[in-house]
Amino acid sequence: MKRVIFIFILPLLAWATNASCQQTDIKDSLPTFTYQQMLEDYDTLVSNIKQVSPIIYYNKEVRGIDFEQHARTLRSLITPQTTTGNFLQIVAKTLRAAQDGHTGRLGTWQLDIMKKYWIPDGHVPGIDSADTENAYKYAAYFKQLEQTKLDLNLVYTNGEYYNLLPFIYKGKQYPAAMRLARCNGVAIHAYVASLVETVSPLRWDRKQNRVYEETFYMHPSNFRNNTLQLEFVHHNNKVEQLNITTKDTLIFSQKSNGKYGYNSSSDSLVIHYFEQQGIFYVKLPMMIQEMGDTIKQALTTTMKDHKIRAVVVDIRGNGGGSDLTYSKFLSMIVKAPLRMNIVVGRNFSPFIQKRWQINSDTIARRPAYTFKPNTPTLKEPSMYFIQQSYDFVVPDSNTYALDAKIYILQDRFIYSSASNLSSLAKYSDQLVSIGQTPDLLGGLQADPIVMMLPHSKIIFRVEPQVDFTGIEKIDDLFQNNVEHYVPYTIEQLYLRVTTKEDVNGKQYLLQHDPLFKKVLALEKKP
Repeated sequence: MKRVIFIFILPLLAWATNASCQQTDIKDSLPTFTYQQMLEDYDTLVSNIKQVSPIIYYNKEVRGIDFEQHARTLRSLITPQTTTGNFLQIVAKTLRAAQDGHTGRLGTWQLDIMKKYWIPDGHVPGIDSADTENAYKYAAYFKQLEQTKLDLNLVYTNGEYYNLLPFIYKGKQYPAAMRLARCNGVAIHAYVASLVETVSPLRWDRKQNRVYEETFYMHPSNFRNNTLQLEFVHHNNKVEQLNITTKDTLIFSQKSNGKYGYNSSSDSLVIHYFEQQGIFYVKLPMMIQEMGDTIKQALTTTMKDHKIRAVVVDIRGNGGGSDLTYSKFLSMIVKAPLRMNIVVGRNFSPFIQKRWQINSDTIARRPAYTFKPNTPTLKEPSMYFIQQSYDFVVPDSNTYALDAKIYILQDRFIYSSASNLSSLAKYSDQLVSIGQTPDLLGGLQADPIVMMLPHSKIIFRVEPQVDFTGIEKIDDLFQNNVEHYVPYTIEQLYLRVTTKEDVNGKQYLLQHDPLFKKVLALEKKP
């Protein structure tokens, strides 16, 4: 069986602005289409998204994002005078309105992969290499659309936006940790919520029931008459009004010594043993199998001379990799298999039935398939479900099995196999997750279906599956889980990025890290 991939996609924003701003050669090289051809392509796009994506129905039912309403409005913008550039931007907005990180137009690097692997392997029926000529032109067109270089270094924490570092703008010094209250005269949370067609995917803060995006301001459509109006509020409630133009820059007046985000390939594996607490700690920056081997060896060596009362696996900023990485070392210390009873759902539409050659009879005959799972389901569309049990980690020996908790420290910047490890904690008494959720749709997803519009030959993909595993109510489909929610305060984040201490060092963990302190508190409980 294919391994579970809990998808937390980094936002890939296809910036859009007025086509007249573009270099003439790119704009003039685009193919042209009749009004009728554009309408036919657009209707095909919307129909395919509705037939393939269960996520748009989840967004409507739970998050109040109505894809069909956005599509109707966007279709009305197509006229006999619509240029190819304008049409491309309407299509881009429609794909973004689906609010799914696996739904969107293919860019250059994805087209390269498709030509090299997917087409020869037969994964994209109906598309061959010759069909990609227009798609590469569209990728070049979007690449050269104007975008701003403004960097505010905003962070969203505890339901609010703050500037993380102090900065200088037009000769005036502004402090760190001002709260962003309004943008262009609109309350900030309402403003960001209006950007469904501009930014995808918007992160969703379930606790506050609101969407957010820390780089929303970079899109040029935010600049009204070439100006972005931002209203910040100090701790003492003093209001600062900034009017920033597209060519303005800010100068940060304090250096960032650390980072709050995804790790890079240069980040090293860190292993500590805390003698007094009996805690074996590992900072796992990426899911690289060799790191799993190193951790396993370190555990073996440590257990020869020390008693391990708890294991801490710190995956903050871990962008994923191989699931075998954590399996290598967890298999030697878990007491029981880490098992999930998986339930996934797909639309039972004509497109999907043809794609996977299924019908009501095949669903009835296959033991793992059903129309009626033992979970809550969406009100629409008609769906079928696949149910299977799968062991992600199996104990390889009872020699080292620990009667100890295994704590998973996580933040918003975990992805792929790192998210798999986090999710396993929900189904294991031995694993305990601490920290924040990624706030992006997760769960077991299938390979996105790649499609092409008939006239324009725009190539795009749509995610066909959502994960119903373990849900108790329908909004649990978001599949973001953490057992002990410990958000950073803005003060803690400021210290984390400005301190000269090693944030993965023993002293910082013991004295300043709120997630590690939560481990210590849980370990003290009887």
